[in-house]
Amino acid sequence: RAVRRSLKDAALLAHEVSRNGSLGEHDAAAESRLELEDKLKAADSHGDGAESELQLLWDTAILSRESPEAHGIDVEELEDLVLAYLVAFPDILADALVMSLFRQVQLGQNILHAEEQHINVGAVLERMKPCLERHKATAARIAAECCAHLQTRSETLAAKLLARMDLDADGVVGEEEFRQTMVPAMALEVENLAISVGVQQLLKEEAFADDFHQAVCDVLVEEGQAQPS
Repeated sequence: RAVRRSLKDAALLAHEVSRNGSLGEHDAAAESRLELEDKLKAADSHGDGAESELQLLWDTAILSRESPEAHGIDVEELEDLVLAYLVAFPDILADALVMSLFRQVQLGQNILHAEEQHINVGAVLERMKPCLERHKATAARIAAECCAHLQTRSETLAAKLLARMDLDADGVVGEEEFRQTMVPAMALEVENLAISVGVQQLLKEEAFADDFHQAVCDVLVEEGQAQPS
């Protein structure tokens, strides 16, 4: 779905923005932030179905009320949207975890001086591809666990969404505010968090970590940066 694709892309970029900023790489963070803004504008303006899906979300939230009225969505209704999204998100998150890890590694390389960049991330990914299939179940489990955990924090997440989406500070999210802010707010406050936690958990999995570190070692040996063990 268009909204899901937009949210996933925005969340990955939001993750890079926050990580760059935390590492003090403000130029890189600014570049990622501009890319994020471009992605969100594209989702808002292109006829890829995102606009109609956002309208459907809004209409569903309004019509699900006992007495449907077109006033703004409050924090409790935002919490319902968060919970619904977290039920649907694990499949997307599972597919994104491995690439998110490699994006992080590439980011780490980018902030180093050229002479200090030792890992050929593209080569490591190619080396890992044959064994990624056996880690799909692990990624799916981690994604489901992350989303289940975030569901227990739905009230807090909804409050953060309201703070981002309520542009006129009247305590509710109006229809136009919803259209403008839903995708970036959900990406920043929900998906970015899920990706960050999921990547950390993936590297804690012994089987995946072993394959990842072996791929890094093999590439370093192939490129003459390390001696065979």
